[in-house]
Amino acid sequence: MPLLRLANEVLYCISENLKFERGINAFAQANRRLYCLLNTYLYRYNIRQSGSSALLWAARHGQVI
Repeated sequence: MPLLRLANEVLYCISENLKFERGINAFAQANRRLYCLLNTYLYRYNIRQSGSSALLWAARHGQVI
């Protein structure tokens, strides 16, 4: 079965089983649907697991999230 035919819930389950942010990020960047589905999850994961390091990086580099 092609990846994009899986239900959103299954795709969330896959992302929840990835152990590192870089893995979740790579999965989210695979295509537009995954990005739309997982981008918010990735930011929330970063807040919980990495002390909002993405927000701190963006602030230091003048980036808008």
